[in-house]
Amino acid sequence: MTTAAGHTNQELIERARRVTAAEKYDIGTRFPAIYRRAEGSWMTDVEGNRSLDVTAASGALLLGNCHPLVSAAITDYIQDYGTVFASTLSLPRIELAERLCERFPAGEKVVFGKSGSEATTMAIRLARAATGRELILTSGFHGWHDWHQSYLQIGYDAGSGVACFGYNKTAFKRLVAEFADEIAGVFVTPEPAWFDAAYYRELSEFCAQHGVLFMLDEVITSMRYGPNGVNGTGEVPADIITMSKGMANGHSLSAVLGKAEVIDAYDDAGIGGTYTREVPPMAAALAVQDFLADGTEHERCQRMGKLLMDGMRDILASVGIPAWVGGPAMMFDVVVPSEALSWDIYRAAFDHGAYFEDSGTQMVTAAFGEAEVDHALTAFEKGARKVAATTDFEVSEIGFDRKAQFAAEAFGGALEDDDRVLKSIEETVRQIAERTPGISPRPLPACG
Repeated sequence: MTTAAGHTNQELIERARRVTAAEKYDIGTRFPAIYRRAEGSWMTDVEGNRSLDVTAASGALLLGNCHPLVSAAITDYIQDYGTVFASTLSLPRIELAERLCERFPAGEKVVFGKSGSEATTMAIRLARAATGRELILTSGFHGWHDWHQSYLQIGYDAGSGVACFGYNKTAFKRLVAEFADEIAGVFVTPEPAWFDAAYYRELSEFCAQHGVLFMLDEVITSMRYGPNGVNGTGEVPADIITMSKGMANGHSLSAVLGKAEVIDAYDDAGIGGTYTREVPPMAAALAVQDFLADGTEHERCQRMGKLLMDGMRDILASVGIPAWVGGPAMMFDVVVPSEALSWDIYRAAFDHGAYFEDSGTQMVTAAFGEAEVDHALTAFEKGARKVAATTDFEVSEIGFDRKAQFAAEAFGGALEDDDRVLKSIEETVRQIAERTPGISPRPLPACG
């Protein structure tokens, strides 16, 4: 058992720095606190300070920490049944797969993993094995694995067989039309603050016309865009969707869901893993499905998110900080004149008890009520007023150039067909046309 008695946040950060922490990922991009407990959307650090989590633990929490239904489901399952079995099949796995297929229009069959990055990697393996093709077209962030290191720019990576089109429709249509017979799938992470459902429907329809699989990375949006994700709520047809965050309310679980003919390539894709059979997270996910079943919680969360979103927009306007605020109420973006200014505002708000996502994407949980929204807005206003009083702004509004910069830096979005983008498209086409395919669509069989 760990203890933090008598230790300050800074002392423990230094202790972590010596033995485990990455300087940028764990320290430089986080606010200075070591948390020892969380309940609902409130966190308590080792010094006894309470903060409201406005990030939903980077989207992992949907209902909030220590939710009684989820806690009961996990503890009951461990006590009464066990943790992990020799067989890869269990009753919770079967029941959860059935529930997800009922919830999402794309669902015919489901396979499970442990993280979003694992699910997206499984998805491209499945697409390649099902089609016998190698080339993957993609936009957006799909995790930290090697196949996906160049997502911030239009181009082709010969090492992974992946070409990024940066959400640019000119690039997308050119690449699909030219290489349709070689494309295993088009894989897009929805950025709903930037592209509406009609955009994704257009991509899906174009893929269908050219006989190409269309895949949605709904690791975050599956439970936050709406009750049925972009696939269902947005009515965007997809052959494959991936999901994870919020699915088991913070417990490690992910899924790849889609057409049976693609999921049935599971063996040929060489996918395996011992901990894909761990059952308590599946019990947690079933509890989440029960809690969301009648739709009232999603409606309430969206109301709370809209109150927060509108309040933040109004506060920034009242203190004179130029801003653009948009997106679905449960996962909206806030864009201010610079990334540095964004950090300063949220760092100042942290001192008043609210932990916002400094990159700008804020998320609520079912543990949010009006009191939580009021607390978040109070802290945000204090932080914004402090920063506004000491900062000069060179712009009076957030124009296209700043939005384009944010999109490019956050998810590799290329929002217009400027000379640089058009040159990148031509270079990508050339690289793909001249490539020597080297990625096996059917890897060696998995074990374990």
